[in-house]
Amino acid sequence: MKFISYIQNLSRRISGITVKVTFVIAVLALAQGLTATDLVAQVGEKKLDRATIKSAIDRGANWLIDYQRPDGSWGSQMGDPGITGMVLKSLADTPRAYREEDGPFISSAVKSLLDHQQKDGGVYVPDQGLMNYKTCIAVLALTALDADRKTPRYLDQVARMRDYIAGLQCAEDSSPLAFDRQRHTGSYGGIGYGSDRRPDMSNTQLALEALKAAGLSEDSEVWKRATVFISRCQNRKASNDVLDGKSKSSSQDGGFFYHPDESKAGKETDENGVVTFSSYGSMTYSAVKSLIYAGLKKDDPRLKAAIDWIANNWTVQENPGMATPLQPARGQTGYFYYLAVMSRALEVLGQKEFVDGEGIAHVWAEEVASALLSRQSEDGSWSNPVDRWWEGDPVLASAYALQALNICYANLEE
Repeated sequence: MKFISYIQNLSRRISGITVKVTFVIAVLALAQGLTATDLVAQVGEKKLDRATIKSAIDRGANWLIDYQRPDGSWGSQMGDPGITGMVLKSLADTPRAYREEDGPFISSAVKSLLDHQQKDGGVYVPDQGLMNYKTCIAVLALTALDADRKTPRYLDQVARMRDYIAGLQCAEDSSPLAFDRQRHTGSYGGIGYGSDRRPDMSNTQLALEALKAAGLSEDSEVWKRATVFISRCQNRKASNDVLDGKSKSSSQDGGFFYHPDESKAGKETDENGVVTFSSYGSMTYSAVKSLIYAGLKKDDPRLKAAIDWIANNWTVQENPGMATPLQPARGQTGYFYYLAVMSRALEVLGQKEFVDGEGIAHVWAEEVASALLSRQSEDGSWSNPVDRWWEGDPVLASAYALQALNICYANLEE
């Protein structure tokens, strides 16, 4: 898709000048597996405006509201606080900024979430797992609802959730299971689903975003410990101290993967049995925003290496790093999650444009929004045909899509 981005940027630069590019278009179309007509349509698309994005957001929001359960929850299981929180946040962040006063589709969803807050502060259904994930989502939903209030309604409940999430970090004083104090282990500083001591980048990034929203002190040791874990998920020898060169090596590409001992994008093993874990998009963007939340500056070598990886793997059409020559469809794995975390990370970076490895400037909010609008169903929903990590469920996929579109809308010029 870099060819298409290049032509789009070129067309903007020569606006008003007639240039015959029929042959070039045909060649590029063949390179992308498209017809020339398809490519012309993509190149000649009218620049997106905020009104068009708002219309798409409204359609998606209305679809989600229509699929709410009678008890105020969303999801395949009645009363699921994880999916409910995802949808609630996506509705609260829309340009219409839905709040409890707008109707029971908000107020009953809030009640459903708070009904699942446990004595330990977490928001979850006992014995169903995913405690960290569900609690983090509840924090993000409730703080979104409180965003424009002088006096927050959910301050006390969110504070208890914040303390619960922080207590799940693999650290010397963590709960519910004490950590073994061995700081060299790959798990140190990470946060998992909450029922075991195996953390991952996905849960950790969500936890740090929730802790940031909940007002965790910048001086908290949680941020410092998290930086240790995140650094150990990066393909960068200079800062990843678990890459011993004997059992684990590094591609040195600066990207990130799921866990110091695992990548959902796969791994490569050399003739000596040394493993290198593959970097991929969703975890790299997750790491970027998480490291910034943890206090790192953009000139930190870890962040610079990650931003270089993003520049060299820029795309809004797939989750980069996931596809293989034999399984190209794997690039769609976690696609809507990818766009949601990509949008948040680029917003946190504070850049309206992002320059890729070929020197092409991308108005990322416009490109992400265009990609999502092109995949929106007629009824307003989204769904991923590569049904991994629940993205075949249109409720979850639509919540991810709306979260990304809300960020795009907020970051596009009037």
